[in-house]
Amino acid sequence: MDDEFTARAGEYWPRLTRTARLLTGNSARAERLARAALAEVYARRRTPRDDAEFYVRRALVRGFLRSRTRPLIGSRRAPESYATAQLDPLTEVLAALPPRRRAVAVLHHWDGLSHREIAALLNSSPGAVKAHGRRALKALRAHPAYGESPRPGGRSVPGPDPTPGIPAAVLPAVEEAGRTRRRSRRRTTAVLTTVCALLLVPLALGAVRGTGSDGGGETTPVSRTAVRVVTAGERVSAAPGVELWLTKEGKHWSTPKGPNQFRPADKGSDATITLESDPASGTRLFHSGVLQGSREASRVELTTPDGTFTARVLTLAGSPGWSVWYAETQLQDGKGQLSEITVKAYDSAGKLLAQTGPSS
Repeated sequence: MDDEFTARAGEYWPRLTRTARLLTGNSARAERLARAALAEVYARRRTPRDDAEFYVRRALVRGFLRSRTRPLIGSRRAPESYATAQLDPLTEVLAALPPRRRAVAVLHHWDGLSHREIAALLNSSPGAVKAHGRRALKALRAHPAYGESPRPGGRSVPGPDPTPGIPAAVLPAVEEAGRTRRRSRRRTTAVLTTVCALLLVPLALGAVRGTGSDGGGETTPVSRTAVRVVTAGERVSAAPGVELWLTKEGKHWSTPKGPNQFRPADKGSDATITLESDPASGTRLFHSGVLQGSREASRVELTTPDGTFTARVLTLAGSPGWSVWYAETQLQDGKGQLSEITVKAYDSAGKLLAQTGPSS
């Protein structure tokens, strides 16, 4: 295991095991959960340094929720026991909460995370997280120990501070588990690549063109928008010869004819969406823009004379309140086609959030 990951694992370990102990109510299960989270992130290898703890914490919480999946109806499996902490009476409340509500309570009231940060960890909406948080807070306030020390915004567990660093015996186990996961992922990727290639051959032979009457478009719309959470500076290959990356300031992209372009993110509260179109490789056009607003978009559609296509979306870890969409289409009739492009963003209920006017 490289020294950099060892140092970061030692930095995260006390916080990981504390959070895991609050989630599971069992020290042995908490250590196993923390080991598995580190191994999962170690297996990825290319996790960005600045946001590594986000991914480790996400692996920890999702691992806990997977382990506490509700049994089938009629199952007699007894629920796992939860041992409350003697120095923290409020853990008695955690023991009675359902797994997802308990996770929200721990992350918000003990770890001090915001609802948007918790939503990113749980791959959920901020509204759903707030609903769980309200129910958890009601249960906490009903306990006699609530109010004896600060609660929201990062309440520390009573007792001595955890010893920094990771036990030496844990590192080899994490490294071996990470390598096993890495080998398994490679095998799975190879199998999926082969299967996808076999499935795409008949689709390529009978590719469906766009809806335009001239039949010029060759891009096949996908059924829904794919949303990908990235870290600041993480470069995404958006199209042949095109790279796209996000920073806290806004969208950056580079094309064969326009390297290192930048579009700042709008910090206002109104829902807006922008459109930039650039020549890509051959006769392809690369379209992208910034989508800003208080509500998250579930679908982004690009309408051209050749048809309507579903774009992909990138967003920064931590949900900054804006995201970037992108799509690629075929250029058939020269630049005149750009004047008839429209982009629309919808929420999960199908309500229109924002749209562009015809591009010039």
